[in-house]
Amino acid sequence: MGTSASRWAHRHERGEVPDASPYGLHHLQDHGWDVTFGGRELTGPVARIARSVRYRTSGLELVEVGADLRRMSRTESDVVLGYDERTGVPAALAVPRSRFAPVVTGVGWLTSRAAAAPLQRRLAARALPRAAAVWTQCSAMLPMLGREWQVPAERLHYVPLGIDTDFYAEQPWEQATATVVSAGEDVFRDHALLVEAVRRVSRHVPAVRLELATSHPIELPDDLGTLHTRRMDGAMRGLYARSSVVAVALKRTSTGSGLTVVLEAMASGRPVVVTANPGMSDYVEHGVDGLLVPPDDVDAFAAALRELLADPQRCAEMGRAAAARARAEFTSAGMSAVLAGILASSV
Repeated sequence: MGTSASRWAHRHERGEVPDASPYGLHHLQDHGWDVTFGGRELTGPVARIARSVRYRTSGLELVEVGADLRRMSRTESDVVLGYDERTGVPAALAVPRSRFAPVVTGVGWLTSRAAAAPLQRRLAARALPRAAAVWTQCSAMLPMLGREWQVPAERLHYVPLGIDTDFYAEQPWEQATATVVSAGEDVFRDHALLVEAVRRVSRHVPAVRLELATSHPIELPDDLGTLHTRRMDGAMRGLYARSSVVAVALKRTSTGSGLTVVLEAMASGRPVVVTANPGMSDYVEHGVDGLLVPPDDVDAFAAALRELLADPQRCAEMGRAAAARARAEFTSAGMSAVLAGILASSV
């Protein structure tokens, strides 16, 4: 629910986005599920109301989910899947009414109750304990979801993130240059730390360049790199191809911020340097397919970048290990297989 599947499919055909459906959830069909996507297109006054509601509730898609209530009925669905709390919380609010199907929801951004906006906090506190299952792609979130949002332990699940590893093909190492690539839009990105780290690296590796894709207001001097403020979509593959290292600097969080870029880079055959927030080690094995550095430590981040840029052979070996691991453990098909088991146990 929550993303237009038809629009996504057209973009996929144009090579703009991975997978044939949002998050690759069409793979649920491989496990016996007949998948119908929500996300009805809203227009006119209803669309304006929906935008206002999302703004007031920190992104909860109450109006969009309300437009799909009929399809959430037990006569039309066996179970309702919300990929994250934006759709999952509104759907779970309908659970006490016996005519609606049980709700399974992911949680991507909620942390403590104190950190949530007041209305979002009230709605999530009512909805999450009612869900048939709650899952997260960052294992460090599980204790918080139980402690802060009173989700029973037996309903909590860890689902490793998966990506389309065909879309993000392993790139030839011969295309790599002394380029560090990064991307990201969420509030937990620490692009300022990354820019400073690359600036320090440039004192020792004058050829280093940073290519950063973000709409965040950030200063990146022309002599240090290129700032891409437009949506890159499939063009990110070109950035990964010419990189030697993909770097994701993060503020302290347990939300799993940065995981998508990390896995895209790994699948592309590039080692990663990433902030060692809780749960990140489930995806990146330090010294094997990337380097994990402490948060808020620009010196450590710069040292990790220098270490890899100074040893292209090691970079290439780590990139090959990263590509193999992404295909073995972190595909969208594999993610759907885990979700299919959770759905089956929730009906």
